[in-house]
Amino acid sequence: MKTLRISKDGPIATLTLNVPDRRNAMSQEMAKEFPQATAALAADEDLQVVVLTGEGAAFCAGGDLDDLLEQTDWPAERIRQYMGRFYRAFLSVIDLPVPTIAAINGPAIGAGFALALACDLRYAAAGAKLGTTYINIGLFPGMGATHLVPYHAGHAVAAEMLLTGRLLSAEEAMSLGLVNSVAPAEQLLERAYGVAREIAAKSPSAVRGIKDVLRARMAQGLERALDTEALAQSISFASPEMRETLARLRRS
Repeated sequence: MKTLRISKDGPIATLTLNVPDRRNAMSQEMAKEFPQATAALAADEDLQVVVLTGEGAAFCAGGDLDDLLEQTDWPAERIRQYMGRFYRAFLSVIDLPVPTIAAINGPAIGAGFALALACDLRYAAAGAKLGTTYINIGLFPGMGATHLVPYHAGHAVAAEMLLTGRLLSAEEAMSLGLVNSVAPAEQLLERAYGVAREIAAKSPSAVRGIKDVLRARMAQGLERALDTEALAQSISFASPEMRETLARLRRS
């Protein structure tokens, strides 16, 4: 795979977003490879925990800017169908039969933050910025953000995050229940792997049973949210506000 890397240490696998020069942005190519990676992990009967992280200084910058610019010229129906497939590709992480841990090593923005929220546990590096910034480019939220943020943090927190597009510090995200804990950047992976090893030492059948119940609860209502988001995003992509903002960002 060109955009992802899988490594394994005993019962613990690490799935790394591996496009550091693009801040691990979610491209069309990554969207093709991500469900292949989760399918390979799901087929591993010895697997007990998956740690998801990013290569380099960022966890994930969200949607790839070049792709977004290209898509502003697509017909609305093509956008609706594509976005539904695109986000579901990354949300296949929810369907893994074992617990998932997001080690948020740097900025987790837009869909990148939603990807972290789709994991069972989240540990963030001190100094990391996190947020649902879709509205800052004139885009309706996607990647299940309208479901995942209130699921983890409640309506009021979700409303403020989604409507303002404000970035949170790792410490603020922890105080709101969006992150389990914060660690110095150089200690982040060891914190995540420490929890992974603790889980891997438990009964595999019990762990998988707990994961199955938690997964079902998280997924309840997610499909409806994804359909609503895809439709709303097809309207956003046609708006002059989004076109102008993306063009300005591309020039900067």
